[in-house]
Amino acid sequence: MTEVNYADVKYMLLKSLLFQFHPTGRSLVDSAADFKSRFKISLADALAAALAKEKKAEVVTGDPEFKALEKEIKVQWLK
Repeated sequence: MTEVNYADVKYMLLKSLLFQFHPTGRSLVDSAADFKSRFKISLADALAAALAKEKKAEVVTGDPEFKALEKEIKVQWLK
């Protein structure tokens, strides 16, 4: 698929799914840096974990990196 097609599909998916976008302010980044340094996870995963902790929300994932974070945040595992 061309990049133009990808943009079209991505646009349609984002339009049909309910997402809330959150800014990555200093406190969220500080929390993510803490997770990243303690659990050796990717920055994207650390940011997701930090946001989940801040919002008292669950991370829905199948990514095994989140196993180490289960004492810190709620994780709902995809099967």
